[in-house]
Amino acid sequence: MDKENKEEICVQSFLNWYKEQHKGNYIHQRADTHFPDLKGDLNWDFVAYKRDNPKEWIGIEVKELLRLKEIPIQLEFWQRLCSELTKDLKGTGIQGEFLIILPPPFNLRSKKRSEFKEAFIAVLCEKAPNMKINQIIDISPNIAARFANWPREKSDAFDEYDKWGTSRPSKLQIEKISDSGCKVSVVTSPLITGDVVEEHKEIFNEVFKLKNDAIPANTQLKLAKEKGATKTILLLCCNAFVEETLIKNELQIFDRHLIPDIDCIYLVDMGSEGEVVKTYPN
Repeated sequence: MDKENKEEICVQSFLNWYKEQHKGNYIHQRADTHFPDLKGDLNWDFVAYKRDNPKEWIGIEVKELLRLKEIPIQLEFWQRLCSELTKDLKGTGIQGEFLIILPPPFNLRSKKRSEFKEAFIAVLCEKAPNMKINQIIDISPNIAARFANWPREKSDAFDEYDKWGTSRPSKLQIEKISDSGCKVSVVTSPLITGDVVEEHKEIFNEVFKLKNDAIPANTQLKLAKEKGATKTILLLCCNAFVEETLIKNELQIFDRHLIPDIDCIYLVDMGSEGEVVKTYPN
């Protein structure tokens, strides 16, 4: 998908969400279509306004947070852990081969690693006798109950909120693939996301780094304000909110004097039906 198509899908997803928050249908156009005198000059991406009030318009700039790449250390962690789990399970009497399906980004050392293995083995010993071949179950709630450091993710559904609160345990799905033997392995394709924290910091810094003593997105949206925008919005277009909290935190500690002409920043997840999360201001 080319850059312009991505931007179009991103802004449409955002406006579909935004209209529910602010009541009203929004029309959007490319900025240089709405203002033909901008063609060929530095400008921002979109102008958006309510159908019945075109004079009060929003300036919108879209920046892509590049897709995360696989980092071998994460894949090696799960492969090594599965090898250790297989050895530890052999002394429990459990029969069967089990597949961990695309586990979340996770890394543990020393004591915490041992605590996680103990929790996993205890849960598997409890669940395995009742599992059928090719059955897939999510053992994350059971793991989280035994291991406080299991990662969690945002939950919006009312039934999940009632059960978990603001976050739920990240999924840890296992599949029983054989009744014989004793082995734990991990699905390695599609590729498992790697060292997410460092990756997200890098892509965050790429969007917000200074060029010619200014941050490009702020320069572009400053032009929108000069043209009469009542509000300016930066959309961060990404593929998955793996580290949504990290990006929020990065923006909260970011020097606001560097982005004085950006009123709001939102994450738009291109891989989850246009899910939108406000990240700035807090």
